[in-house]
Amino acid sequence: MLADVSDVIDTRISLQVQYGDKQGHVHLDFQPWTGMDIPIRFQDDLYRRSGVIRFNGPTGGAAVVPSRPYVGELSDPSALSQYAAGWLKPFAANYTFGWSPVPGQMPNYDADYHAVNNYTQGDPLEIEIKKVQAQIIKRLANPRKCLVAGCSNGELVRRSLEAGIDCLGFDVIPGLEHITFPEVRDRIREGSLTAIPFAKDDGFDTLVAVDVLEHIPERDIPQMIAEWRRMGFQKLVLLVNLNQFWFPGHITMRPIEWWAEQWRAHFRLARIESRFEDLPLIYSNAGRYNQQWTYWERS
Repeated sequence: MLADVSDVIDTRISLQVQYGDKQGHVHLDFQPWTGMDIPIRFQDDLYRRSGVIRFNGPTGGAAVVPSRPYVGELSDPSALSQYAAGWLKPFAANYTFGWSPVPGQMPNYDADYHAVNNYTQGDPLEIEIKKVQAQIIKRLANPRKCLVAGCSNGELVRRSLEAGIDCLGFDVIPGLEHITFPEVRDRIREGSLTAIPFAKDDGFDTLVAVDVLEHIPERDIPQMIAEWRRMGFQKLVLLVNLNQFWFPGHITMRPIEWWAEQWRAHFRLARIESRFEDLPLIYSNAGRYNQQWTYWERS
């Protein structure tokens, strides 16, 4: 029934859909969490209907509330639910809630991941984004020495150094020596948030993770926090994707309040910002729900 995703803009996606002899598009707009539900506004071009889907996190179920009733075969609520569930089915395989995939079913972050996501040297947009992010990190935490998790080719490390921040990084993807910038190669190591390849004696006061935590399976979160404590971080700068669960690898998405509860005994939420008005309007500085910078201090 579902053909492909034809467009993605932050929380909005357009799907090419075929149902019976009808073909067209369905547009979904994912809204902020309300309790355990993610409300999803929809516009169904096939049947000229709109409304809201209430996607339940724990069950993965979808309740459809159209603004005008469907007619014909889709006037049956069970048929309508099945029809709408088909819109979400391809994404639900990526998404978890209270469970984690077994290691063999985890997303594969191989050497091609960087190129596929345009994390390549010299990409003008990526350079501009990382310049802005370095300024945001400096304003939020004013780090003495920071460590960037999921640093990829080291663009954020490079731009942080340019901004006057002593910065190093690590990434789980193998072959980093082949893609990192030469000037920061000795500052980047292979590792993960559950096995940070540095020691407390390295003297980091701040951990930075941008669009990383949603890739961590829930079973590994306690180990991740144990690593933060081992490293002696005093400050965290985190940008966590909250509900964009159609993106491959986004397996753990919860509201900020849930994340705060995971490390409540160790870090307190000191600040949330999604737009710095004097910095360029660009990804991660656009005032959007999935681009909220959170700053945490040691409890």
